[in-house]
Amino acid sequence: MAWGFARRADQAGIDLIQDCEVTGFTTDGDRVTGVRTSRGDIAAGKVALCAAGHTSVLTDLLGFRVPLQSHPLQALVSELLEPVHPTVVMSNAIHVYVSQAHKGELVMGAGIDSYNGYGQRGAFHIVERQMAAAVELFPVFARAHLLRTWGGIVDTTPDASPIVGRTPYSNLYLNCGWGTGGFKATPGVGWCMAHTIAHDEPHPYNAPFTLDRFVTGALVDEHGAAAVAH
Repeated sequence: MAWGFARRADQAGIDLIQDCEVTGFTTDGDRVTGVRTSRGDIAAGKVALCAAGHTSVLTDLLGFRVPLQSHPLQALVSELLEPVHPTVVMSNAIHVYVSQAHKGELVMGAGIDSYNGYGQRGAFHIVERQMAAAVELFPVFARAHLLRTWGGIVDTTPDASPIVGRTPYSNLYLNCGWGTGGFKATPGVGWCMAHTIAHDEPHPYNAPFTLDRFVTGALVDEHGAAAVAH
């Protein structure tokens, strides 16, 4: 799916530069004029920060704080099995989701690791708990062998809702704080983010998810929306 997004973005004329770390920004008053990277500087009229778990690292470089915490999130797959599980099952009671890929692997995951950090290995006890929960749901899976695990970094907000909109800089925009739900929401929020950048004002759908809601108190509590409370 990620490569599908990348191919369509490339067809639309968007340059995707891999292995290119953002190291800083150039500013002029309340405007960001460029992005400094490990492969050179890029001048910019408008800048959007969509860096998931590393968003707060970038905003720190610009001198303003965002209400985000970064956590490792792990998933795992089993060896190839015959088709036995034709749907996705998510249990909020014992905290696990299980589905089966077309090739046959069981894909399993749970919630975020409780500690803050940027390590992508995650903790073994999280893997152990989510496998125990999967076996509680489906005892037959106890005979499946673990093939591999991996981890990524997610960013979470105090109200478990994203931040999509403007920032203290007049031409800088944020799309962050999605926790474990951003991958599923990406197609829809892309349209809202494009509208926000093009018109310099929020799309009606993302208008409630501005950064200043943490000042005004107009929070959007979604801790139960994904059945895996962040």
